[in-house]
Amino acid sequence: MSRPRSKKNRPADGNPQLAQLRQDYEALKAQIQALGYVLPGSVQTRQYRCGKPSCRCMTQGLLHGPYVQWTRKVNGKTVNINLNPESAQTVQEWIQNNRKLRQLCHQLEKTSLKALHTSTNMDKS
Repeated sequence: MSRPRSKKNRPADGNPQLAQLRQDYEALKAQIQALGYVLPGSVQTRQYRCGKPSCRCMTQGLLHGPYVQWTRKVNGKTVNINLNPESAQTVQEWIQNNRKLRQLCHQLEKTSLKALHTSTNMDKS
């Protein structure tokens, strides 16, 4: 894995566009650093019909629930975990952090690509 050049050897020293890209990159890194915990998946509220012929869900149409669940993939399989209301709020925030992290990483990649094109004068394709 390559490491960023030290500050004294950075190619941005004479190029204002590269200097701006470096500032943008550092700002994105700071936003990532400020994020809290991250989790993949989603939080959903569900109601179920159990299927027992004598149950109220079958006779009266009153479904079981609502249940708040965290849904995610583990080794290619969908896993659901029931959550209490406090945990649901926490998990939802961490899922939002994960989405923000992915967005910020994508922006880091775009900024890095712009810096590469600017510093090497590559044709943009």
